[in-house]
Amino acid sequence: MQQAIGVVETCGMPGALVIADIMGKSANIRVVGLENTDSGRISVIIRGSTGALQAAIAAAQAAQTAHPSVSLLGHHIVPCPDNSVEPMGQPRPSRRFSQSNSVEWLDD
Repeated sequence: MQQAIGVVETCGMPGALVIADIMGKSANIRVVGLENTDSGRISVIIRGSTGALQAAIAAAQAAQTAHPSVSLLGHHIVPCPDNSVEPMGQPRPSRRFSQSNSVEWLDD
């Protein structure tokens, strides 16, 4: 099965949770994560076959009429024809602050 990654951008966390729920129930996809991008914009990252992602995004677009509080700002699908999708959503290694007085910046 060809794997792809999809990103759906919403406005606000409640809307993102509704969109993630609808997409997860409408197609055979996996919600990989929710990322706060800027000023309340939340990106819902999904993974699955290209067709399943298209069906999930279509369901999310249709949900805007049933849920007026949901604001779908945009979406994009990145197909990966060689099945080289890396696992996403894995915990990052923890970082420790040094005991000295210097500041350690956490740039992720």
